[in-house]
Amino acid sequence: MPLTAGHCGQIRSIVFDLDGTLYVSEGVGSEIEQAACSLISKGRGISHDEGCGLLRHARKQLSAMYGPAPSLSRTCIELGIELREFHDALQQQVHPERHLFPDPLLQALLVSLRERCRLYLYTNNNYFLSWKILTLLGVESFFDKLYPIEFCWRPKPDAEALQLVLADIGGPPESFLFVGDREHIDLLPPAELGIATLLVREIADMQQIHQVLDQAL
Repeated sequence: MPLTAGHCGQIRSIVFDLDGTLYVSEGVGSEIEQAACSLISKGRGISHDEGCGLLRHARKQLSAMYGPAPSLSRTCIELGIELREFHDALQQQVHPERHLFPDPLLQALLVSLRERCRLYLYTNNNYFLSWKILTLLGVESFFDKLYPIEFCWRPKPDAEALQLVLADIGGPPESFLFVGDREHIDLLPPAELGIATLLVREIADMQQIHQVLDQAL
């Protein structure tokens, strides 16, 4: 069953996460992680493998201290890497064109959803890579607006950034649906505001969005 918060009005705006939600790719994920490892190894003067080990260790420590596994962005910040530096590295080292192709199932789903709602993207990824990924999937024209990391340079989960996104889109909590693959990062913050949410693990799971929309009528 979809993870939803109580709401009484019709959903008008669907806010999607990107990586792991609109697509799943081990290749893209690996390139993103390797870019982080390279930054750590360069900054610490250690080998690439040692940098990867330090990244894994930092994630475990943060998870032990604060609960579920932190986002890569948050882990890099904890390791002293500036977000802008991290995303500069991603633009140079991550090549989604090697791994992603048009997705007819996703395209059809978004076309049907656009008949009922406005669609938005809220992601910890940067604008350059987000737009490239959407273009490779063939869905770049379906979103009313993108909210990448450059929107306020505060990675999810972040209450202030979320409020800025909500205010920019406009509408009461019951008019939103948030869709993502990480409950504590993508979904818990909006759920705490009484916003409907849906946890997905693969594209097929997003067919449940129509069920959530029907419940909101």
